[in-house]
Amino acid sequence: MLDRFIEKLQAFRSDGKTIRDWSVYQSESRRLALGTKDRQTGVVHAPLTVSEGCGARYLLVWSDGRISRGSLERRQLDQDADSALTQARAVSFEDPDSDQVQGPGEFPEVDLHNDGVAALACGDVEPLAGRLAAVRELVQGRNFRTWSGSFGASEATARLRTSRGLDLGGRGTSFGWHATLNGEIGDGFGARALDSDHEFAARLQRLGHVAVRLGEPGKRQPAGVMPVLMHPNVVENFVLGTLLGNLEGAGVVNGESYFRKEQFGSNKPVLRTDLSVRLDPLVPMKSGSYRFTAEGVPADRCHFIENGRLVQPVLNLKYARRFGAGPTPVPTSMDTVHLEGPPELTEQEGCEAAAGGVLILSVLGAHTQDASSGDFSLSAPQALGMTGGEPAGRLRGTLSGNLFELLQMDDLSLVRFRGEHTPGLLVNCRFDPK
Repeated sequence: MLDRFIEKLQAFRSDGKTIRDWSVYQSESRRLALGTKDRQTGVVHAPLTVSEGCGARYLLVWSDGRISRGSLERRQLDQDADSALTQARAVSFEDPDSDQVQGPGEFPEVDLHNDGVAALACGDVEPLAGRLAAVRELVQGRNFRTWSGSFGASEATARLRTSRGLDLGGRGTSFGWHATLNGEIGDGFGARALDSDHEFAARLQRLGHVAVRLGEPGKRQPAGVMPVLMHPNVVENFVLGTLLGNLEGAGVVNGESYFRKEQFGSNKPVLRTDLSVRLDPLVPMKSGSYRFTAEGVPADRCHFIENGRLVQPVLNLKYARRFGAGPTPVPTSMDTVHLEGPPELTEQEGCEAAAGGVLILSVLGAHTQDASSGDFSLSAPQALGMTGGEPAGRLRGTLSGNLFELLQMDDLSLVRFRGEHTPGLLVNCRFDPK
């Protein structure tokens, strides 16, 4: 299908203009999804579905230098290529920095495919039976009101072709599950292979333990600056999300980021001098691992922040040219992003150090904050008071401060939570209970 589309692309002409350079990334996938809604699995509101998909993304450089970017559905690739290309020409634009198409190069080998997940994506749901039973047993044993969740598996093939002679292909799988108890607290897992039964059971039990604690009222605390232990989910959603957002090349080049262009490569730190953020998309079977990006940039290990200093932004081909550097690999999932720093506390040590404060399990509004300043005021509807080194009853409140100031403080600690890739973060921060 892709080859036929490219034949039409190479022969296409619109208003006397031809396509000088092109890059097309096509993917085909098969996916299974099984949901549970209010304890009912596979019902009309959470059905068992097996679906197939096909699509492509393209970059076209016309003979007059204008650029077209867009996406194509299966029908456009297979039957309506002329119409799709005519539309692409109609919405073309001038952008010399986007006139970049990759040629052949060296690309790493990374294990991204699992036969068990591929079978699941084709409809073999037997491996899910025991897991559904385990969730139901937990719900009944702990007397939770209800639960909802989902299991999903997919197998996909990808191919990238360019006018400069690059022709890459590969296949991979993806598996994930998520469960929410009592309609509010949830957890899950995602990778290119199933987690082991032991890992699944351990994560499920930890979720049940937290849900029980949230059902108990906490002792109201006075507002003010106190020890705040952010769960890894909060670190990924808010802390790393804010850092990576400010590392995006577009924001840096356009002056819309907290980080300025001249700070990259400087010896002046912007965070604590023992904090680093790096990417490793070469770890086998991680959700965020890959061999090449959709633009044809090879996957590789890299640092964005090292020992508190800015090394490089996240740069696609366009913004690499504008920034004046080479393109970088891009993060696609948090399980290949590493936040590293001083020696980590254990979960127990972190809880003891947070005595008199709170454990923040989730926040609302992370994506509405002023990321370019670092200022934040986040609703924390799921927090646990820390009494005697243990998470106690539930608190609700507002977390506020400046993220970049917190990441420069001497009393910051990383905390290793059981079963989590990203560490938790222990800081002194303002918390206002409701």
